[in-house]
Amino acid sequence: MSRWLKEPLLHFLLLGALIFVAYDQLAGKGREPGEIFISRGQQENLLNTFGRTWQRPPTPEEFQGLLQDYVRQEIAYRESQAMGLDKEDIVIRRRLRQKLELLAEDVASLAAPSDQDLQAYLDTHTADFAVEPRLTLRQVYFSRDRRGAEAERDALQLLQRIGTDGPDGEFEQFGDPLPLPPELHDVRESEIARLFGSVFADGLQGLETGRWTGPVESGFGLHLVFIEAREAGRAPDLAEVREAVQREWLSKRRRAAVDGLYERLAENYTIEIESLIDQSPKGSP
Repeated sequence: MSRWLKEPLLHFLLLGALIFVAYDQLAGKGREPGEIFISRGQQENLLNTFGRTWQRPPTPEEFQGLLQDYVRQEIAYRESQAMGLDKEDIVIRRRLRQKLELLAEDVASLAAPSDQDLQAYLDTHTADFAVEPRLTLRQVYFSRDRRGAEAERDALQLLQRIGTDGPDGEFEQFGDPLPLPPELHDVRESEIARLFGSVFADGLQGLETGRWTGPVESGFGLHLVFIEAREAGRAPDLAEVREAVQREWLSKRRRAAVDGLYERLAENYTIEIESLIDQSPKGSP
């Protein structure tokens, strides 16, 4: 219990609750239980919310509508409580749970991560932020649908001709039409796989740069490939991926805050789950 009372998250939650109660008491000070008071702060909040949504201030008529809607919402809230409509209501229970978790997440987001925090997270999750290999290449396509069994022979014949004529000719004219670019410039490996399929992308592994080679298989057919440049994949520096790392760090921090909150609060309860069905094997005594 003493360890739980020392948790910073609990302190923030209690502080937030106290502020909420104090505000509620001050806002309703000296007013009858049946009186609805709309303060200037509440009206400003209505105006600001409308402005953020519609990118303009409300007209006088629209503002009166906002006030009327606020009054109706307050009446509905109080009458629903008086009638006990909030009891055992799954929608309300879910909403209250959501508000509790959002409060825990907001508290977890108050402290910005340091460079040391982000670097440690990056070091632990390097694969999630790795800079992909990038390639610049040309390809000549040979369709099996058009050429049948001759597709591979034609590809090898062109490869032999390239060896004689040199690598700089416009060899794409000897291939078949394909609704994909014959040249790709500084493209991520995953993008190549998306365009030509993973079989083709895998087939590019280990190919030399600066020379035509193949044929390389794809879901479309066969390709002769000239890899002009290849940039190997690598682990990034923090400066390159700071925004993404910080986003993931905060997301994990929020999830941990919610999980930790429930773990600590659950210590105050005895949890018993009644068996739904008889789980003993059939035929057992």
